[in-house]
Amino acid sequence: MKKIGFLYFLLIWVGFSVSQTIFLSDNFEDGDISDWKQIPDSNWVASSDGAINGSFSLKHALSDTAASSHITKPLVNLNVDSEITTWRFNLKNGAFDPSSANKFWVYLMVHDTTHVNGYAVGVNLSGETDSLSLWRLTNSQADTMLLTTSFDWGPDDLVGIEVTRDSSGVWELKYDANGNFDNLISAGAAKDTVYTAANYFGMSFYFKTAEAGNLWLDDVLIQQGTRVNVAMKAFLQGAFGADTMRTTLVNQGYMPNGQPFNASPWNYNGDEIVLNFPTDVVDWILVQLRASTDSASTVATRAAFIRKDGMITDLDGYSPVSFSGIADGSYYVVLRHRNHLALMTANPVSLSAETTLYDFSTAQSQAYGANAQVELTTGVFGMPTGDANANGQIQNDDKNDLWKPQLGTAGYRSADFNLNGQVQNDDKNDFWKGNLGLGTQVPN
Repeated sequence: MKKIGFLYFLLIWVGFSVSQTIFLSDNFEDGDISDWKQIPDSNWVASSDGAINGSFSLKHALSDTAASSHITKPLVNLNVDSEITTWRFNLKNGAFDPSSANKFWVYLMVHDTTHVNGYAVGVNLSGETDSLSLWRLTNSQADTMLLTTSFDWGPDDLVGIEVTRDSSGVWELKYDANGNFDNLISAGAAKDTVYTAANYFGMSFYFKTAEAGNLWLDDVLIQQGTRVNVAMKAFLQGAFGADTMRTTLVNQGYMPNGQPFNASPWNYNGDEIVLNFPTDVVDWILVQLRASTDSASTVATRAAFIRKDGMITDLDGYSPVSFSGIADGSYYVVLRHRNHLALMTANPVSLSAETTLYDFSTAQSQAYGANAQVELTTGVFGMPTGDANANGQIQNDDKNDLWKPQLGTAGYRSADFNLNGQVQNDDKNDFWKGNLGLGTQVPN
């Protein structure tokens, strides 16, 4: 049996205390849903028929009738104001296309089951777009759509859904169109703070005769944990102009929608992916937190965006980079890019849910080590470009092994040192040659 109503535990990880509270965890493998409230009674069962994962899933139990069915699970002391809250679950429908008459959604957090105030995610809460969307509910009505996806829910779809809300009220909706949570795609973020406390999680299903009995829910998890936010600013030398950076890679459609650091030498297996890029994005960048200067002390890594103004943001293009499950404390912050030399903060930076901007560009001394940055214009510093093989050194190998074979090509290329989408002589003459011999000051 895997069913947890309310659990608090403490993790000790790399010398840091990390607290996490689980409010609900249910994969229905015990076959018991007696602690779920059904409206009307006997409309839902824990069933092996079409189970999503394991032997049992929560399944709609009716057939040959048109009506609506609802089911809720009480939550104990859920308040989303203090920590980041995460909801995860798998949702599957049968061989029917959603419509205004066949629609379903999951209540993430609501006050009561009569006059529903709270938040829900699902299909056709209002209208008939068939798109997976996140809504705020007031008096049982979907009055404000916070986020929507381009995913058109069709027949026999199994979708893994993850929703997060941070303590400041920023919501993010992610989904995996193949079920489970291996390839989550972000639909963006939106801020809403109208409701902060809730008593129930649940689900509603409106159906016609042929569709009755064809909805499943599984692997429900609601948890809260500590988190820190990282607000950083840096410039990439190759993309820098007079006071901003070019966004050509996104504008020309060259930049990949998924993070590009899943190969050597980064070997980062994060699932960061977006369908559409926020405004003013220059490129992907990797952000690491270290407990000390040594890379072995790395406690967390995230892929993020660097904007044309130098701000490092989460996938929504404006929020600071959020690290869930990380306790407040002082960390060295490392920025890594695919063909610019990595930087690390000169000293540990105090991090918490509150943010204070750390700006590498204001002085050479903002970066760890000696002369880790290049001066882009008077008094403005940035990450040196020219490291095509990302080994931390700008050497002849970068020219001979990568720039030469890529010369004349277009796209998302490692030897495109100025990030204009083209590998040209400018990349070698204007950037690689001037930086030859430089190496990152970030310790291994």
